[in-house]
Amino acid sequence: MSFKTADEAYAEGERRARAGEVDAALAAFEAAIKLDPRHAGALNYAGWLLTTSLSHRPEAMGQGLDLLRDAVAAAPDTTAALYNFADACVAVGQPAEALVPVEAALQRRPDWAEVWNLRGWLRGVKAGDPRGGLEDLQQALARRAWYGDAYLNRARIFLALGEHAEAESALRLALRCGCYRPAEAHLRLAGLVERRGHLRRAVGHFRRAVELGAADSQQDALGGVVRCGNALLHRGVFFLHADEQVRLATTDRDERRPRPLAAVLLDVRAELARTPDDPNDPRRTMGRMGLMASETCCEGHVLEPRWADQSPPLAIEMLATCFTGERHDALRRLAEDVRRIWLELYDELLAREEPDPEAAALADVERLAGERDHVSALAALRAIDVCDDVHLLRRASVAERLGDRARLHGDPTGAHELYRLAHGDFARHASYATAGGEGMARMLDVNRLNGKLSDLGDR
Repeated sequence: MSFKTADEAYAEGERRARAGEVDAALAAFEAAIKLDPRHAGALNYAGWLLTTSLSHRPEAMGQGLDLLRDAVAAAPDTTAALYNFADACVAVGQPAEALVPVEAALQRRPDWAEVWNLRGWLRGVKAGDPRGGLEDLQQALARRAWYGDAYLNRARIFLALGEHAEAESALRLALRCGCYRPAEAHLRLAGLVERRGHLRRAVGHFRRAVELGAADSQQDALGGVVRCGNALLHRGVFFLHADEQVRLATTDRDERRPRPLAAVLLDVRAELARTPDDPNDPRRTMGRMGLMASETCCEGHVLEPRWADQSPPLAIEMLATCFTGERHDALRRLAEDVRRIWLELYDELLAREEPDPEAAALADVERLAGERDHVSALAALRAIDVCDDVHLLRRASVAERLGDRARLHGDPTGAHELYRLAHGDFARHASYATAGGEGMARMLDVNRLNGKLSDLGDR
């Protein structure tokens, strides 16, 4: 390729990259750099390609890091190269190296919210300094209040610390403000609300994670949909009204009319019957299990996988690799149909998604506690409606944690009142717990709070 200007070469590189022609794109960017060694865009894009799509090549990571370092120097007031350089440093296990240009950027521009966010991610998520990372992210939010990515990074840190209430609040704010990875935010939020027993709401977030294309965790999201849906079905609080004849497979629809999915599954079973078992081929074994689960899905409208860590769509896709030609294509389309049907069966759940008023109340409690106004935090906690066991235990755990925080900050009176609230909630739950293990767990909570109250002189 021959170019007159660096900008012309860079434009061609962008076009090639959008078309998926990675090698041609890199060649165009390298041509731009030859024409203008300080072309920030070309340096950044070439470095990004070498540290991501082409990182498997010998010396690619080193070359890419050098190019990204030059891109940061060529355009010190842009974030693209800085973020790409940080990602590449983390990929090679050198987060401290990424902090060097980040520190320099903040010395030059201490009001740069994006770089405070990047520093918080590097320190808090990747470098093992969670409290330092939270401080940096607070600096980012002080400069840009509605910063979704900063809230997402706060949630990542809180999850690592096991502070689930703060993580949930941060994830909700990340989605409300708009963050770069909404699929991840929905997936993490789904896991948290599932823990609290809000299954319909969890299904909604798992479903949204799938829709937004969480390619790296799609199976986790689909598994969450099925897991929560099955729990709702078994509780008898959600009933499916599905007409199997309406759910038609797209298999071979170019040549013939669509058929019920169950009929296509019957063809697959006949094909497998002609194929000998091979215990050394895990794909075939997995595929047979996927077929069984899919048949259960069609026959009984019960989406219950027969094993814990895989889903029928994935299993059928693996089975497809055992075949070639028309059967391979048919199985792949079948997997897509089963996945689609799973999601369709839970559309009603999304429409009935539960409200979550206590999340806003707890966020206000966290804000008051962060301002060390423990009297107001305690009053807000007492005002939260503990309408079921989940709410009661959640209020107890939040009260205990805030009591620990108040005690740490030298407020024994505030800590005492918060511990008393937690003790009362745990004791109330223990008094009517029906399962032996559940009652024992709550009594352990009560005894732990007794010890904390005793330390503060309450005997």
